[in-house]
Amino acid sequence: MLPLSSPRWAELSHAYGAAADIPRLLERAPFESRAGHEPASVWFDLWSALCHQGDAYTASYAAVPHLVGIAKLPSFQRSYDPILLAGCIELARLEGTGPDVPSDLTAAYFQAIEEARILAEDGLARAWDDDSREAFSGSLAALKGR
Repeated sequence: MLPLSSPRWAELSHAYGAAADIPRLLERAPFESRAGHEPASVWFDLWSALCHQGDAYTASYAAVPHLVGIAKLPSFQRSYDPILLAGCIELARLEGTGPDVPSDLTAAYFQAIEEARILAEDGLARAWDDDSREAFSGSLAALKGR
């Protein structure tokens, strides 16, 4: 997994250019959960940068292992944001609306996708409303390559 302190982030790109801002957003993300409320600004910013209009970017792939780590936090047991974003990034990759995964990020990315698949299955089993059921179902389909 690419450390959040790595200078490599500045070499990666997202929808608006260099991705040097993504580590700061990922650091803030565990503290901003939707939990059934209006989307927190950090999640809006992450979505806008990492999966803008269904496109993925090199920074998107670097962010996925961090998103999976956030999804594992107890405070995210009632939130689907990190898994849904990871699923959308994988869907963009599968549909070819993003670049290839950089070779130095490949192992961590695909390991995180497998972990996200398991988390999506668990999330679907404990879905708390129609929105969460739909989010986990869609994520699971993408994470299974469908």
